[in-house]
Amino acid sequence: MDAVNASQSKRAQTVILSKTIFILIVISLVGCGGSGGLSTPPQFDFSMAVSPATQSIVAGKGASYTITVDPAALIGSVNLSVAGLPSSVEAFFESGFDINGSRNLGISTTDTTPAGIYPATITASDGTVTRTANISLTIVPAADFTLSVTPNLPTVKAGSSTSYVVNVAFAGAETTPVSLSAQGLPNGATASFAPASLSASGTSILTLTTDPEIADEINLFDIVGTDSAGTISIPASFDISPTDFKLDQTFGSVRANAGAVLIGQIDVNGTSGPVSLSSRNLPAGVTASINPPVVTAGGFATVTITTDTATVPGSYTLEFIGADASGQSLTRLPLSIAPTNANAGFFLTASPLDEQILAGANTSYNIGVSAPGGTIPQLVFSVSSNLQGVTGAITPANNNPSTFLLQVSTSLSVGDSAGLITITATGPDGSQSINVNLETSTPPPPPDPS
Repeated sequence: MDAVNASQSKRAQTVILSKTIFILIVISLVGCGGSGGLSTPPQFDFSMAVSPATQSIVAGKGASYTITVDPAALIGSVNLSVAGLPSSVEAFFESGFDINGSRNLGISTTDTTPAGIYPATITASDGTVTRTANISLTIVPAADFTLSVTPNLPTVKAGSSTSYVVNVAFAGAETTPVSLSAQGLPNGATASFAPASLSASGTSILTLTTDPEIADEINLFDIVGTDSAGTISIPASFDISPTDFKLDQTFGSVRANAGAVLIGQIDVNGTSGPVSLSSRNLPAGVTASINPPVVTAGGFATVTITTDTATVPGSYTLEFIGADASGQSLTRLPLSIAPTNANAGFFLTASPLDEQILAGANTSYNIGVSAPGGTIPQLVFSVSSNLQGVTGAITPANNNPSTFLLQVSTSLSVGDSAGLITITATGPDGSQSINVNLETSTPPPPPDPS
């Protein structure tokens, strides 16, 4: 009997243990998400805040809103967007984010962005959870007036002028003077306004004047109006029409003793009709005679430049202008006036002012002599230089007693150098000197024969 009871007791324990294991398995499956053993990803909730909720800015200025997500760690997985702002307002989320869970929304406007109150909605979403926040942006006018201009793109001849009509319209009853100006004009163009300011709605005439050497292209600039409330700018433009001819001068660049006379020519190149020639930008004591003053394209005029012994030494730029029906063209003459010995009875000129050569090479300069009475005295020349390895010699040129050639030789040892060559001429009544510039550079090494 004891053996039977023991066997029955063992079977009962086995049944109880099996049921217990089954119950634990069922509980385990339910805890893991049900049958099949696949778990559902946990859902993370977050909140969003925007600061400030409202802003007011002047048209043309910018603003910034800060979007903050809590928990902060989710900022990198949340997509942000904004809706409701007008097309004239540019909105962009700045790259990167703060470790505290924030990111900035940048706002950009222009001077002409319409004034008003603009509500917008910022949305944050991680694909499952979405949060929104409302903001408000108030645009205040940049100024209490508007600007407009006509014409849009006039064509201007080089060296001439054109006019625009600038209209100023005030938005309210109270007005403050609007000052007008032009910004961004290209080199060779100037602008003036008549009147330069307006205290009531009306128009101002903008006169645009161009230089003969202005580039033949479409040029852009801004017309700017400013009052106590702000500034407004509008774009304007003009097109330069090319001339039928170009001018070139044969003097090159010249250094002359005060009192010297220079003779060269102006070449008129092109297909134009008669071109009228004139000079400007002459320093005190310097005159220019042009013969003939009217030249057909393809011809030239002889120019005689006379300096006075009282002309102040220094660097000047003389300008020669040609004009015909197609516009104006300009050529420049760099002129350096050197100190003089007025009692010497003659004066020197040298051209060009500067030469650049390789060390070991040769070069030359043109030396001219002029005298008040026209007769050149017998002269003895000498040449010196503050550069070691540079020598020079003066020889007559073209069998003309007023023209000479300075021939310069250099040695390889001069290397990379810059200095002066001094030409001195001595006559019966005294000496006269003049300098020219020389720059040398070391030649490149010979090519490798291999």
